[in-house]
Amino acid sequence: MIRAFVAVPLEEPVTRRRLAGARSLLPPVTGVRWVPEAQLHFTLKFLGDVEEERIGAAKDAVLRAAAGAPFRLALEGLGAFPPHGAARVLWAGCGEGAAALAELAVRVEAAFAAAGFSREERPFSPHLTLARVKDPDAGRRLARALPAVPSEPFGTLEVASIVLYRSDLGPRGADHTELLRAALESDAAPQ
Repeated sequence: MIRAFVAVPLEEPVTRRRLAGARSLLPPVTGVRWVPEAQLHFTLKFLGDVEEERIGAAKDAVLRAAAGAPFRLALEGLGAFPPHGAARVLWAGCGEGAAALAELAVRVEAAFAAAGFSREERPFSPHLTLARVKDPDAGRRLARALPAVPSEPFGTLEVASIVLYRSDLGPRGADHTELLRAALESDAAPQ
């Protein structure tokens, strides 16, 4: 089995550094696992454990979903899931381009459903995960601090490709390996 997901990589170095620096806007707390700067990405679809013989179908679905033009995406503001109570996930939000990202997620979902993969039950929420919070006390402190954080822009990126990643879990978090990168193109393979 291969643990896999589909995402938009965040490769713009200035934006990555600004996002990694977002932790300085929040109070220092323990019990928080920050996503390494090099692994920041927008998850479009989490596949979970996929049989190795189904990876070819997953790659085909990614290629079908890439039918669409590249677009610009602005990153701004911080938030948390759940929106009330102790934070479990800290994220950066999307401004301009959020609708295009959501449309891309719909294409990914449709392509994977057509390939026989199960559909995601929850609606897509455009965001970039910055950290996961393990300690409920830390989550409450961070949730209380978020309203005071200025909604500053972190930068923009050109969304030009989607990637099928393999995710191997280890003691220090996940290690992501690119299995397939598909460029967004208006004349890409039809769904």
